[in-house]
Amino acid sequence: MTVSVSELARRLGEHAEAVCQKYLSNGHRSGNYWMVGDVRNTRGRSMHVRLKAVGGKAAGKWVEYVAPKIMLRARDVALSRRGSAASTQHNVSAWEVS
Repeated sequence: MTVSVSELARRLGEHAEAVCQKYLSNGHRSGNYWMVGDVRNTRGRSMHVRLKAVGGKAAGKWVEYVAPKIMLRARDVALSRRGSAASTQHNVSAWEVS
């Protein structure tokens, strides 16, 4: 049986909390979201996973927020290279958080 990516995403979304408990075990539920540090399962609150579909927004969707300190460091590095605004944006978005 072949399953499309969108079908797999839908199925995982139906069980978002169980998936989070298994693979993001260092996180916790907060309202309709699972909160954890990042996709590597570190402790923290930077990544949010929607547990239930709300207002046309699918369950299982996630957002990982980069700490402002990291963003400022990336901006400073980009500006020190005297790049254009476009290359600054590229450098900020490509900065790897370690």
